[in-house]
Amino acid sequence: MAKKAQLVLAYDLGGTKVHAGVVDSNGTILDEVRVPVVLEKGKAAVIEQLAQIGRNYLKKYPSIKSAGIASAGPLDPKNGVLLDPTNFVSEKGTWGRVPLAKLLAKKIKISVRLENDAAAAMLAEHWLGAAKKYDDAMILTLGTGLGTGIIASGELVRAGRGMHPEAGHVIIHHNDNSAPCGCGNLGCAEAYLSGRNFTRRARPRFAQPEYMAKDIANLARKGDPRALAAFEEYAHYMAIAIHNYVVLYAPRIIVFTGSFAEAADLFMDSTRVHLDRLLLRRRKGMDFMPKLAVSKLHNKAGLLGGAFIALNRK
Repeated sequence: MAKKAQLVLAYDLGGTKVHAGVVDSNGTILDEVRVPVVLEKGKAAVIEQLAQIGRNYLKKYPSIKSAGIASAGPLDPKNGVLLDPTNFVSEKGTWGRVPLAKLLAKKIKISVRLENDAAAAMLAEHWLGAAKKYDDAMILTLGTGLGTGIIASGELVRAGRGMHPEAGHVIIHHNDNSAPCGCGNLGCAEAYLSGRNFTRRARPRFAQPEYMAKDIANLARKGDPRALAAFEEYAHYMAIAIHNYVVLYAPRIIVFTGSFAEAADLFMDSTRVHLDRLLLRRRKGMDFMPKLAVSKLHNKAGLLGGAFIALNRK
């Protein structure tokens, strides 16, 4: 008799939305919801929002015993603590240290595990997606921020103290006043490459200050030179960032995910051209040029990653 699939509760928590659902141990999403996160109401309201979503699913799927949260960081995955997340800011201020896993577990009465959203997305891609056949891989989540997750020699890469490597905050242009980052520094990779920062940097090229990334992408696909120039600048900085990641982690594949990855057709080819020049010497002894790919998990890598960490509590 075939073993019955295990069900878990999964969350993908970002600076603009909560994506939550029920996932089985085969990676099938049985139920899901995507709603704006109530960040403006403060951390207590967000935790209660997560709890209410969880309660609703637990009534419908009472066999669920564990939950996984893929969240923007920085965070301490071992202890389930958010460490003043960079993009969780509202009029009520920043969050500081929040033992999110413990607080949510108390509210929904099941075990909860916390993981960096990009690390979770990387695990999902290795489990089900574009990196399934690669033991050396990296993911770039392009959304409110720039998340990075790395698998090297088949294992998720951790930094010292068990932390997640915040490679989106590698500085690529020191003291660039045009590139303020939410972490408080200038010139971080995230300040150029997140979807939100692309939009912020591109808007001054147009007379319409309300333009969003999708509007600029639509103009670029129609051949608008201002929009094309914005994406060319983006490709230039993307290549610089990837060069730095290649010399650190040597991935064979880099997967783009997140809402802004939908515009990859507008920057990926140019990124390859710039990256080829930057890696010229490193293509001779061993070819360090990684494959660049867009996730085929349809912006669900974070949710599936949350499920993976709930299912694999090592």
